[in-house]
Amino acid sequence: MANLDNFALVSQHLVMAEHLNPNHHIFGGQLLAWLDVDVYLFCSNQLRRRKMVTVSMNNVYFKAPAYLGDIIQIYARLKDTRRSSVTAAGKAVAYDPEKQTYREIIECEVTYVAVDNHNRPVRLFDTDSN
Repeated sequence: MANLDNFALVSQHLVMAEHLNPNHHIFGGQLLAWLDVDVYLFCSNQLRRRKMVTVSMNNVYFKAPAYLGDIIQIYARLKDTRRSSVTAAGKAVAYDPEKQTYREIIECEVTYVAVDNHNRPVRLFDTDSN
């Protein structure tokens, strides 16, 4: 079972045929795209900050494949906040509602930087530049 202590459920996705590679596993890029958007939404809601950009996705570990019909749940938790950036941990797990089991698929860290209307870094907690 996946360790989800201190993680919040952010969203869920259904793996469909268009998400699969020729080996009938989900494309890694699809998982990274879901994580980038969903972890951003988590950070945006937690920090009440809309204008942030992704600067890195680090420590990406693909742990198991996801298959057609899997329900992928995206979880996130804040790890670190700095002057203008926030780093969050993200996990994607395959959830089986019938068996009530979880299979960890991927984990990573995503860092976002708060920006102004000219895409320049700003203080994360400066409410005048939302």
